[in-house]
Amino acid sequence: MHKFQIRYSLFLFLLAFTSSCSTTPKLKTVDSSSLELNSQTITPSDSSFIKAITPYKSELEKTMNEVLVFSKQQILKGLPESTLGNFVSDAVLKKTNDNYKPSDNLPVNVCLLNNGGLRGQLPKGNITRGNAFELMPFENSIVVLTMTGEKTKQLFEYIVASNGAPFAGATVKAKGKKITELKISGQNFDQTKIYKITTSDYLASGGDKYNFFKDPIKVDTLNYKLRDAIIDYMIDQNKKGDTLNVTIDGRIIYE
Repeated sequence: MHKFQIRYSLFLFLLAFTSSCSTTPKLKTVDSSSLELNSQTITPSDSSFIKAITPYKSELEKTMNEVLVFSKQQILKGLPESTLGNFVSDAVLKKTNDNYKPSDNLPVNVCLLNNGGLRGQLPKGNITRGNAFELMPFENSIVVLTMTGEKTKQLFEYIVASNGAPFAGATVKAKGKKITELKISGQNFDQTKIYKITTSDYLASGGDKYNFFKDPIKVDTLNYKLRDAIIDYMIDQNKKGDTLNVTIDGRIIYE
């Protein structure tokens, strides 16, 4: 028996998606439910429903199938270091500094994310907007934390103890769980200095046991989603005529 499932919430999402281009009243609340349809239970009214959502579904699929950039290889997730972790953290660090305009004019030094927050991998060949949504399905925004040297050291001690994490802007060497060398922005770590770390609002609030992010010197929340930063970075690379060629570059080494 041929079966398929339609979520009425999809219809409401598509309705909201198109309402921004119209002057009609906007949706205030959403109640969703699932309806399983098959060749025996489908009715004329169900057929009308499917027909009604088809144009919106097609428009959404067109948006999600937009090619953002070309990759020379599959970009994969893993620990202690991975091509996916390197790519995403590099992208977020770059786009954060492009959009961050602090009063002290000091740039962000490091990006730290969590491996569990990367929910997909990126294919070899064309990478689409849909791939970016699969990779980063959450609506998390970018946060910049100004931190003491002591807290920054705790951050990298946590990374080392956790067998790595996606990060950019630093290199660390460790013997067992002890850091033997740490460089930030190409310079030897100095515990008397302050450093700026970009991350997600989820991690900034202590999610995934990132407790070292608590009580920073300053918090700057950007009105900029992690996913949008990744998408914008890929678009920038494509406009420059560049393809993605991500490597493992030894930003974390266990001796």
